[in-house]
This record gives sequence, structure tokens and C-alpha cells, in this order.
Amino acid sequence: MILLVGGTGNLGGRLARRLAQRGLPFRALVRPSTDPGPLASLATEIVRGDLREADSLRPAVQGIETVISSAHSLDRIMTGRRDLSIRQVDRDGNRNLVVAAEAAHVSRFVFVSFPAAVLESRTPFAEAKLATEALLRDSSMREVIVRPDAYQEPWLSAERLFDWRSGTVTIFGTGEGRAAYVGMDDVAEAIVRLATIQDPPRMAELGGPEAMSRNELVAACERALGRPIRRRRVPRWVLRVGSTGLRHVHPGLASVLGMGLYNDRRRATPDDRVLRELGIQARPVSAYVRELAATAVPDSQSP
Repeated sequence: MILLVGGTGNLGGRLARRLAQRGLPFRALVRPSTDPGPLASLATEIVRGDLREADSLRPAVQGIETVISSAHSLDRIMTGRRDLSIRQVDRDGNRNLVVAAEAAHVSRFVFVSFPAAVLESRTPFAEAKLATEALLRDSSMREVIVRPDAYQEPWLSAERLFDWRSGTVTIFGTGEGRAAYVGMDDVAEAIVRLATIQDPPRMAELGGPEAMSRNELVAACERALGRPIRRRRVPRWVLRVGSTGLRHVHPGLASVLGMGLYNDRRRATPDDRVLRELGIQARPVSAYVRELAATAVPDSQSP
């Protein structure tokens, strides 16, 4: 039996579908106030619990062989949720889950972390991820720490200020920082395989087969769309000041700005070696750009 934590999220939903398609029994941990949505028909069992409440996790981990956790607080915090924090969920909550899983004699724990270059930012969110990684390494469980690079779907969307449909994209810093943008479906497939193969690696860095900077992504979109895109720039000093000045006032926003600053500095990226070793032919980000462009409404038909 597998315990899936974070199954109502974007990546978690993809994980749930793959587990169900393979006929793998899994229990989904869902917060008491959250609608399980598609999980209700995909999961073998829904168990109610909250990472912030240690006692609620004990029933969830009983009889579990493998935990897969993709849960985090950052997206919810950035949408304005004030009833949770990075400290409560990503640091203390993950500690609660690791402790409960070890006490229940879980044998394998698959934890979705962040790219090494982002973790080096030492933002509140990065520090919480690193603390959980350290806990897992010190535990009696076989840890499988998954570090995907930037996801193609959210990073090429208006929610991340890459609003190619409206013709305006925000560039953080110089825009020269590179990432091996990877598809979420490819990451989900890799995680399920890592959770079920006999001898998985303890650390898996997942990148797509093609690295690009944000500037290069904009240029690729312009070529695919056949029209220019306006660039709006946020200077690096703004990212630097915000990441330090907001650390105690708004740790979530400070983390986003700090990670953006470190992303703008990075040049080395993971490749798709682990995905290939798992038998996955990952989608290049340029192919995803062309897919997006194919869905665009021509200027003559736009409202």
C-alpha cells in the first residue's frame, strides 16, 4: 500500500492517475476541509489528516510500505491563504510526516523537493525542503529525494507572469538564468517508477532534454507565434531587497523572490539522464512551446 500526500495538487493529481492506471493500491491523505475531487474515485482509500496535526497522521501511515509526498504550501500562500505557513507545513508538517512514517515502519519515502540551484537560495522555503531531506537521510527509511527542475506547465503560464497569450512576459533579473524545463507528466511518471522499482536511487535530479533561459523561452514563443512579445523586467536588486526585507513579514513572497534571484544566476542544469534510465522519453520545452502556440487564437480572431 502506498500513501500519497499532496494528491489534490497539480503534480499529485497526475501521480494519483498513474497509480490508479497501474492498479497500485494507494491511500490518499486529504485535509479535513478539502474536497478530494477526482481522488475519491482514484484512491483505494481516502484518509483525513493534516500535516500540521501530528496525531492525525498516525492512522494515515499504518500499514503503508511507501510514502509519496508532493505536498507543499507555497502555491496556496501565494494565492493569499493566511491560515497556513511555510513553517507549519513545509518544515514542521513534513517533520511530523517523516516521524509518523518511521514509527509505522514505512520502508520507502519518496519526497519531491526542488532543484539544487534553488535550494542554495537559503530562503525559508528552501530551508524547509533541505531540513526534510536531512531528516529523511537520518531516518531508517529508504529515502528517494526527487529534485525536478522547473515545470514547463506552470512556468509558461500567466500565473508565473509568462503571459504569452496577452503578449507580455515578465523577466526576473537578466533573464539569462537557465533551467532544464521538464513536463509535469514526465516527472509524475518518473516518481511512480521510482516508488515501485526494486532499488531506486536515493537522489534523483530530473531535468528535461533541453535547457533554456527565460529570454530564450520568449524568443521561442515569438518564433512559434509569429509575433513579438513585450518584455517587462524586474531588476535583480528588487529581487535581492525583497528576498531579505520580506523574510519575516512574508516568508512566501521572500522565498519566491529569493529563488527567482538564484534562478537568474544559474547556468548549470540537470539533464534528462535519470528519465532516460527510467525508460521515459521526456518532452523538450521547445515542443511544449509549439503545442501552446498551436492553441493560440489568431490575431484576426481575437476579441
